[in-house]
Amino acid sequence: MSVISENVWFPHDRSGPSRLDARLFCLPHGGADGSAFRPWQGLLGAGVEVVPVQLPGRGIRMAETAERSIVRLGEELAGPIARRADGLPYVLFGHSMGALLAYELGLALQDGPNPPAAVVVSGAVPPHVPRSTPAMHLLADEEFLGRLGALGGIPPELLAEEEWLELFLPVLRADFEAAETYRTRSTLSPGVRLIALGGSDDPAAPPAEVERWRELGTDVTIRTFTGGHFFPFESTDQVLALVSAACRAR
Repeated sequence: MSVISENVWFPHDRSGPSRLDARLFCLPHGGADGSAFRPWQGLLGAGVEVVPVQLPGRGIRMAETAERSIVRLGEELAGPIARRADGLPYVLFGHSMGALLAYELGLALQDGPNPPAAVVVSGAVPPHVPRSTPAMHLLADEEFLGRLGALGGIPPELLAEEEWLELFLPVLRADFEAAETYRTRSTLSPGVRLIALGGSDDPAAPPAEVERWRELGTDVTIRTFTGGHFFPFESTDQVLALVSAACRAR
């Protein structure tokens, strides 16, 4: 993949601090684009550049087909991440579907010349744990949208808007299929810290299941925050305090 084409993964302006100590790559939840993380740049303080990742099928990549496989996304994105890191320490942060992609990228990059300092997985059931609820991507539209609405994060009026659904429902289904079919028992190497975050009232990733991320790493930290599935965007200051420390750890 050429350097020019790699820019589609990182389309946002490089508005980070002039002196960089680390980069934070942010991988979005199902149906979202990287812009959800742009406000984080002003909250992390000097020295850390927030790099939102834009996945196919959304934002400026709307014309592309959304990928239905976490493994294939990881294969496509690992090289661009390594080159965009440009030798600096970096942390991978992902929420929900993005958490599983962050973990897959951690596995892909951990044996390279510049492995991630940490992988932060947020609001996700570990990929080796059997799911306790039916796969959403297999549900009929009405039930799928009902389950989606119960998670929050999308205004109810959008879920009732036909034009919006026509545009985004295929992307949402593809993202849920990618997340719900991803399975691995591979573990992160001792040199890559694993930080798992959960919401106290998250129906998609209950705290007891988030706790099982301990089985996939050597240096593992688990933290539970007040809130539902979208707790990182509700308890942002507390989440970013932990993420900031991971970016600055040596």
